[in-house]
Amino acid sequence: MAFKFLIVKTSAIGDVLLSLEAISYLYCRIPDAQIDWVVERESASLLKAHPGLHRVIVSDTKRWRRSFLAKEHREEMMLFIRELQKESYDVLFDLQGNSKSAIFTALARAKDKVGFSLSSVPELCNLFATNCRFSLSEEESLRKRYLFLVQSYFKDPSPFTPPSIEFVLTEEEKSRLHELLLHPVLQQEGPKIMICFGSKWKNKQLPFSLLKSLLEEIAEALHPVYLFPCGTAQEQEMGGELEESFSGRSLSLKEMTLPLWQALMAQMDALMTMDSAALHLCNTTKTPSFSLFGPSLASLYKPQGEAHLAIQGSCPYGVMFKMRCPKLRTCSTGACMSAYGAKELAERFIRHVQAFGKVNH
Repeated sequence: MAFKFLIVKTSAIGDVLLSLEAISYLYCRIPDAQIDWVVERESASLLKAHPGLHRVIVSDTKRWRRSFLAKEHREEMMLFIRELQKESYDVLFDLQGNSKSAIFTALARAKDKVGFSLSSVPELCNLFATNCRFSLSEEESLRKRYLFLVQSYFKDPSPFTPPSIEFVLTEEEKSRLHELLLHPVLQQEGPKIMICFGSKWKNKQLPFSLLKSLLEEIAEALHPVYLFPCGTAQEQEMGGELEESFSGRSLSLKEMTLPLWQALMAQMDALMTMDSAALHLCNTTKTPSFSLFGPSLASLYKPQGEAHLAIQGSCPYGVMFKMRCPKLRTCSTGACMSAYGAKELAERFIRHVQAFGKVNH
């Protein structure tokens, strides 16, 4: 009988992506394991496309919280609980560590329920739901912390290098990927560079004028083809303006599914991005990345390895933080992301992609 694992990591998409190495590790350790995952609806499409998961159990708490008393919501919650309790697991890993995941962990049927210790747990109430707890180092990256929690259960301190992931695409996604790769812009000579300039938080983005100057410097040196993935309406407007600025050598792309985005990213010679889901998605591919950080710590969030270079901006106001700047949402200047020089950044980017990308020297 296959060994059964349940991973509880519900949100957000960036954190879910940072946790994916747990799947690779478990399969490396137990090749015939059955691995299920509990996740919020916003991130479910990506996990459903992961070839290593047996079941994805989808929670929709944002919707349910609007009205717990609504009949439709009660029925959905009961269906979720039935799905959650459908299997008995050998081990459950609660990689979220908060009150919501504590409820899911408590409801699930598992012999061992692994979570964070008192010194590491994000929310204390989570301790009541787990029976096997481990302390984590605040100095380690989040990616390593999640993997360490899983490895600690097996008393395995050895380094683990996860393989890249090839998500399973739907026929519609395959068709769009094929169409994009055959687009006349992408048929041109020159390195294909994906530029993910967007972020949920404005203070994590480069000022548009600086971004444009940076891309102009790179264009003059490498003669690349740029791809600009755009999600929100504002990003689409910015992407359209950038496409006009690099007319004939760039393509602005409307919102894509995460599996399609990752598949296209895997075909690129390099990725430039802010601290966003794009960076964590890149870690599942072999594409080298160049990322720009300001109000969050690169040492905690960047992918591991020399192929991934992160530049950390400095705060002119002297604000110190261990993960994210306390003024991430409220800082009116975003000065840590505007102090960069376009020429200096371009030179560092060019050196990096020449060393690790498929770019001619």
